[in-house]
Amino acid sequence: MSSRRALQVFLALFGLFAVGSGAADIVVGPSLLPEPIQASVNVDNHYRFFASLWLSLGVVVLWAVPRVEHATSAVRAVFAAFFLGGVARLVSLLAVGAPHALLVAFTIAELVFPPVIILWQNQVARSAAITRAKAALSTGDRP
Repeated sequence: MSSRRALQVFLALFGLFAVGSGAADIVVGPSLLPEPIQASVNVDNHYRFFASLWLSLGVVVLWAVPRVEHATSAVRAVFAAFFLGGVARLVSLLAVGAPHALLVAFTIAELVFPPVIILWQNQVARSAAITRAKAALSTGDRP
């Protein structure tokens, strides 16, 4: 499997997870969290709002999948936001303590995966640009 195809598969799975879990969070609310909570109306409202943003990030990632070598700005923006979410969780961990283990795992993923994905997409984009330039040179066109 090529690096481009592997990245597309990863992004498609990530996008589907974000859309699916975001939609579930909008419909069901914070009762989906690992430990049962009695959320206030304000917390529930805030939770569902941010679930819509999570779902939206998934839509952008799914949009990028077929054009992954050209979607550098979209991939960088989404995964920068994903990384920032991990930083926010880390701030929460330091301010009020460790959450459920699943949320700690999400924090780690949000801090580790974004730089890897951004670098991976950059490599795929660079490789595609080199291939296009070589093809243009072989046909006498300008890249």
